[in-house]
Amino acid sequence: MSMTGPSSKKSGAGRSRTGPVRDWSGRFGRAALIGIPLAVLVVWTLTPIVWAVLASLKEPLEIYESNALLPANPTLAAYRKVLAMDGFGRWLFNSALVTVVATFVPLTISVLAAYGFARYAFRFRHVLLLLYLVPRIIPRVSLIVPLNSLMSDLGLINTYWVLFITYSASAIPLATWILVGFFASVPKEIEEAATIDGANMWNRLRRVMIPIAWPGVVTAGVLCVREAWNEFAFVLALVNESTMRTLPYQLYVLKDAMGVQDYAVYNAFTVLTILPLLLVYLLLERRVVDSIVSGSVK
Repeated sequence: MSMTGPSSKKSGAGRSRTGPVRDWSGRFGRAALIGIPLAVLVVWTLTPIVWAVLASLKEPLEIYESNALLPANPTLAAYRKVLAMDGFGRWLFNSALVTVVATFVPLTISVLAAYGFARYAFRFRHVLLLLYLVPRIIPRVSLIVPLNSLMSDLGLINTYWVLFITYSASAIPLATWILVGFFASVPKEIEEAATIDGANMWNRLRRVMIPIAWPGVVTAGVLCVREAWNEFAFVLALVNESTMRTLPYQLYVLKDAMGVQDYAVYNAFTVLTILPLLLVYLLLERRVVDSIVSGSVK
């Protein structure tokens, strides 16, 4: 005969009460371990942007006279001044045109190159793929002088072509590396089935490989857009006419010309410069997240 007394019932009840508490505390600890660093990173990243937005809504003298974060009398006067600048539309057009070309061209070349690296075996394939990273390793500052000399000899200084070529050449290696992993993860059986159905290489690439690896293509495109839109070193070295400036270049010129006397105008120009890039990321955020998740699953 087994004997169960009040003490055994009490201990069982105690275990039943402490079990959920331990599970809850464990989940809370894991969430805090991940959430707190992410929260710090988000705050660290967004603080300059929030400060620039709030400063752009202040009166010019308010920035100097008050340390308050929020503007006392929010105004869009700084944005009106920026939009009324002679050449702002041209600088915006230059940035948009160069970004579109320096995204489409690298993506097209990178898709073809990545497909070849992922699907065809040839000598020195891995060595050649590693050589793709060399332009990313070399500091851009060290390339400015020889690049300026080369483009000057070719007569491309102060033209769109010099920006198209340099921006595209800079973006191709990273985009290729990203896409190689996505193409290599596509099962060969799927492509073989398409071959049996009569699809040639171009049809397999266009109708099978690219749709499956589309999150990777979008991610590579977003990185190309970011790199082309934010590029400053090359345009500073290869362009000296005001009509060929991009928004980041003009932001630098604005700071130098004004001596940053009107921080509201300077911050308004900064906000308008980063706004298109932010909108692109927000529109394609889900695709980028999907590519990260699928990459982690692989």
